[in-house]
Amino acid sequence: MTKAKLEDNQTYIFKDGNEMAALAASHINFHVMGYYPIAPSTVVPEDIDAMHADGENDISMVPADGEHGAAGICYGASTAGGRVINATSAQGLLYSMEELPVQSGTRLPMVLNIATRTISGPLSIKCDHSDVMFALNAAWIITMAKDPQRVYDFNIIACKIGEKAGVRLPVIVAYDGFITSHQKRKSKCFKDRATVERFVGKFETAYSTLDPRNPVTIGPYMNEPDLINNKMQLNFAMQEAYREFPGVFEEYYRISGRKYGMVEEYRMEDAETAVFILNTAFDTACEAVDILRAQGKKVGAVALNVIRPFPINELQKIFRKVQVLCIAERQDSPGGWGGNMSFELKAALKDDRENKTIAYTRIYGLGGKEFYIDDAIGLYEETLSVKNGETNIKMYNYIGTEPGEKNYRIPETVKPLTREKQTVDSIKVEKKDDELIVKGVVPRKLTKMPKRIVSGHGACPGCGIFTNLNIFLKGIQGDVVLLFQTGCGMVVTTGYPYTSHRVTYVHNLFQYGAETMSGIVEMYH
Repeated sequence: MTKAKLEDNQTYIFKDGNEMAALAASHINFHVMGYYPIAPSTVVPEDIDAMHADGENDISMVPADGEHGAAGICYGASTAGGRVINATSAQGLLYSMEELPVQSGTRLPMVLNIATRTISGPLSIKCDHSDVMFALNAAWIITMAKDPQRVYDFNIIACKIGEKAGVRLPVIVAYDGFITSHQKRKSKCFKDRATVERFVGKFETAYSTLDPRNPVTIGPYMNEPDLINNKMQLNFAMQEAYREFPGVFEEYYRISGRKYGMVEEYRMEDAETAVFILNTAFDTACEAVDILRAQGKKVGAVALNVIRPFPINELQKIFRKVQVLCIAERQDSPGGWGGNMSFELKAALKDDRENKTIAYTRIYGLGGKEFYIDDAIGLYEETLSVKNGETNIKMYNYIGTEPGEKNYRIPETVKPLTREKQTVDSIKVEKKDDELIVKGVVPRKLTKMPKRIVSGHGACPGCGIFTNLNIFLKGIQGDVVLLFQTGCGMVVTTGYPYTSHRVTYVHNLFQYGAETMSGIVEMYH
């Protein structure tokens, strides 16, 4: 397609990554989206639903009782020949994790957007890559989209690659939460969804649970050697995806003018040292490269657009002449002496007999900690020191951490309540058989009960959570252990190292609140 036709076929748009994921989904016009909201990916189903209401897509939106349920909805729809999409983050991905190998093991394609976010605990909703790395062994194709443009493009490419006859695998499109997901950028999209529909083609299912004349059994119990054969077939499918990616990227380039490869390089043609880094931090590394190149230092940067299948051949070729490589990871595998990309990249280089690169790991940016140009320059300066003979290099280390004081004790921020202060004489509780009988509640006297959650929290002005909670808690006598599941209430009252709770407080995730408290009760008994 000529440049003029490419321009006529597309339009500029100003949207963030979540909005671009939703736009791509609308243009593909999936059959079903099973979903459950979790920050920072919630806008994806919201926007798809809004576009559905405006008649811009025919996607059937099915809300679930949790991310686990959403994954089940997607799986069920895909068994019935549906083209399916979902979006999640962090704990949502982990909650649905047991369904991921089911989806891939039965060779049912779908697309899953992950706005990457820190895995709890302790709880943080900021960006790192600790969630998506949990999916490396789930036999899903995984793409990494560093900007909103790639989120749009990779969703469309994901649909195409996952449905290839020799592949038939589900695909993840991962992008940085609260950075790519929420940062609006000027991007391009196709003017009408017909262009996208022609590119992805009609989904031809191999079998369907909605064909009673041809009944099928999906997901049977397997003994050996069938199970190991199934896993080998998954390996073959991933290898086929590896072979298909260049052609799909080229085909997309012809209709969009945007050229992608499995690997993203910057000024690597003669680089003596390099930094490997994923998603948005790659742009920061590229700026640092330009600064150091202006000083005559031969450095470069490498990122991946695809981490599953892992582009081993391309990486071996790129790094063959690089003397020192820093593998910068926005996640860690504690006890493994590096993050997951470090293990895979170091193994790839070791398997290349021509490679002599010194490769080491630096963990950065966990919990959304900013990664500045100075941080990137620091990584490069370290690689240059190693190149020039520095021998005391640590093969695995963190950057951006701050040493604490050895004898530091968290200060008492609020005065804890005694049992006496948590008891008023207006309430009499009697035990009869297995019943608790509460008598004599005088609301006026309850005003004497001190608040168990004090002011000084970070809630928005006028928030009704704590007024209502404190009224409720005044009706409970004696010692209390308080638990909040994830939400505003816990975020604004427990910003480390402070607390607004005058009694013992515990946090756990949505689905574990009652269970956690029952464990505490059992230990009390």
